Amino acid sequence: MPEPNEAACAMARAFVEALRKEAASPDPSWCLDEAELDALALGRREASPMPRLAADVVAAAVMLGRAFAPAGPPAADDGFPVLLVRVSSPDWVEPMRCVVGPCLLGLGWRVRDGEGGRGAWNDRSRREVVVFARDGASREHRPDRGNETVGAAVVAGVPLIGVASDPARTLPRDFLRAVDREVLVAPLDAEVLSLVIEAVTGEVPPLAALGDCVSVRAAADLRLGIRPGRGASEALERLGRSRQRERQRTANAPRLEDTLGLGAARDWGLGLVADLRSWQEGIIPFAACESAVLVSGPPGTGKTRFAAALARSANLPLHPGSLAQWQGSRDGHLGHTLGAMRQFFEEARRSPCVVLIDELDSFGDRNTFLEHHRDYSSQVVNALLEHLDGAVGREGVVVVGTTNHPSRIDPAILRSGRLERHFRIELPGLDALTGMLVQYLGTDADDLDLAPVVPLLRGMTGADVEALVRRARGSARRAGRTLTVDDILAGSSDGTPALGDGLRMRCAVHEAGHAVALLASGASGPVTLTIAPTGGLTEHALVDAYGALTEGDFERSLVMILSGRAAEEVLLGDVSAGAVSDLAEATRCAAAMEASWGFSADFPLLSLAPAQDIDLARMPWLMRPVLERLRLAYERACDLMRTERLALERIAEALFRTAYLDDAATRALFSGKAASPRRRAGPGRGARRTHDT
Repeated sequence: MPEPNEAACAMARAFVEALRKEAASPDPSWCLDEAELDALALGRREASPMPRLAADVVAAAVMLGRAFAPAGPPAADDGFPVLLVRVSSPDWVEPMRCVVGPCLLGLGWRVRDGEGGRGAWNDRSRREVVVFARDGASREHRPDRGNETVGAAVVAGVPLIGVASDPARTLPRDFLRAVDREVLVAPLDAEVLSLVIEAVTGEVPPLAALGDCVSVRAAADLRLGIRPGRGASEALERLGRSRQRERQRTANAPRLEDTLGLGAARDWGLGLVADLRSWQEGIIPFAACESAVLVSGPPGTGKTRFAAALARSANLPLHPGSLAQWQGSRDGHLGHTLGAMRQFFEEARRSPCVVLIDELDSFGDRNTFLEHHRDYSSQVVNALLEHLDGAVGREGVVVVGTTNHPSRIDPAILRSGRLERHFRIELPGLDALTGMLVQYLGTDADDLDLAPVVPLLRGMTGADVEALVRRARGSARRAGRTLTVDDILAGSSDGTPALGDGLRMRCAVHEAGHAVALLASGASGPVTLTIAPTGGLTEHALVDAYGALTEGDFERSLVMILSGRAAEEVLLGDVSAGAVSDLAEATRCAAAMEASWGFSADFPLLSLAPAQDIDLARMPWLMRPVLERLRLAYERACDLMRTERLALERIAEALFRTAYLDDAATRALFSGKAASPRRRAGPGRGARRTHDT
């Protein structure tokens, strides 16, 4: 801990004493009448008890004193400069407004609010000072408001003081042009906190005992934590308790080392945790850390859990926010939204933390904004870019953005220097899901045979597994007994009735068709099949890089996607509406081949839009070539199902009986080298049909 600066401490104590004297006056709001000014000037005021000062106001006086220590405060005479006091965050504007008058000018000065409009200053004996204290919370806090008052005060020689954390955005434009001296007030540190506790409680706390209390996040924390008449130890305890509440956001989160199903995001996060430790030890600068990332994926795959786990492993508080939160802070007015956003990031920059910006796609892409709200939305995106930019200063702040739709995010948000890394969290595999089940069950897992439960996990997300365990525990609790496997099996259905034999067979045939098409095309990745109360699921891991796929690869993909419907037609004689998701996926793929990926027969060199943005309703001329591709692919799928009918029947029968086929069983049945396995205990469970080809 560095030695206290004696000159700065002396100036800070002098400012606190000036504050005490002003607070002992009849009206500490500095609206004094002539008689009270005369009484103060002649020293006729009777002795009064020691005033009780608010800790945040004392802290403002201390920080102001330290800021003026090198050169001293300006003289309170006709030469008083137009002074700008820049504070570290908006919540320090109001405490600083309370202290600039008595600390810089002394007793007897009347502080006039600059928002009150232009006034007359013919009687110089009144000794007035005009203060503009703007935190950006009001729509009046704009550069075009208050300029007439500034001009009148300058002409009359009245002292002018501006207090703001972002002067260019909030203070009058003419005030900034007239500024003679600017003072930067440093954020709270251990020395300031010690002086504040001493001034309010009368006791000197040891600097070594301050610890995490230094990183209190708001001026209100000081006001509530450090109270007159209470001791220094109680103040430290209260401030520490406030800090602990911030850490409770991650108290129940698993450590990143213990999380499952996060893929490459987990490896990146563990590397960042190691770098943050090196930064805290002074080995590397913070600029050497990759401190910003975008995490995307389907709902429930653990994007928010990743941020919480990262914060816990790094021993940092989690600071969550979103556009909806900032818009809802008041009435959604642009100034209020930008002010709430600015305050959020300024609070985050006070001490190291993990910032979570949830649903990042809600900001939108400026290239797609409609005319009627383009100005509002563009300014919101521009403000976010400013806060994310490394030039603003994010020392010790890790930013994690989450989204379900990364394609809807403005590209400028994802460029280098902002959220430059992007990891997608996919649906977890069976091994990861089984590990999650054991984690959520805790010690109960030791006494349960989970073998019948494992097939139920196929197709779930981590959130699904957590909900499954919660439902099972609730059933056992209401029944007044300990948790059993039957509770988990019952909870897996989630109220969905079991499939009848007819629908179950149709699902088996449909998924078997996908498997046959995959294996016939030589798929090298694992192929697994599941039947659940909610439908069927075929999973296949993509091996080749997406950008390396050729037109032939995509044509085979269309055959695979449509092969479930083709299998229904070949084996059952008709088709169902259950193939709607397959048809939608195939249509998107064929449309992208024609309009985005350069495989059009008529326009092979044109890419009209990103694959995810192609809208056939707006490009009706695409429907004919897209339909032709789908028709040819479907005919090939039907021909394949007829050719491989025996394999199709074997796989469908086995899946109907067991509800789950792993890769080895599926391949053996396709080649005819294995008999149909016996039915397992318990049905399969799938959240949705996915074909990751």
